[in-house]
Amino acid sequence: MHASRTLAVAALAAALSLGRCGRAAAQAGTPAGWQATPASVLKGALRSLAASQERYRAVHAVYAATADRLGLKADPGVRLEILAAGADGWQAKAVHAAQPGRSCVVWVGTLAAEAPRTDGDREMAGEEGVPLCDRMR
Repeated sequence: MHASRTLAVAALAAALSLGRCGRAAAQAGTPAGWQATPASVLKGALRSLAASQERYRAVHAVYAATADRLGLKADPGVRLEILAAGADGWQAKAVHAAQPGRSCVVWVGTLAAEAPRTDGDREMAGEEGVPLCDRMR
């Protein structure tokens, strides 16, 4: 595994761990009316997908070409789509039913295709393993 991919995976794993702990702490100490934003939900879904992709690749030597193969259960109203996948990398997009025409994207590793772009702002994901989202309303 390349050093940059190893660092990206480690960062994603740390974010997932902190996210789980942070959610529990936040839920315990926040007002009853607090809700996650669509962008934060999508970023969390893409981080979970990234962790699942790494587990899948460890067993199969390639990344999963569809989210179904990963057995992920996304939050209601969230759709995960793997745009490209191979032995050396993958790209994915997440959309939220409450934000039509908007999305978040992420990539890991190397592929022949350029980095994915968001649906609304058409921004290209720049940093490996870091989800990028359209401006959400």
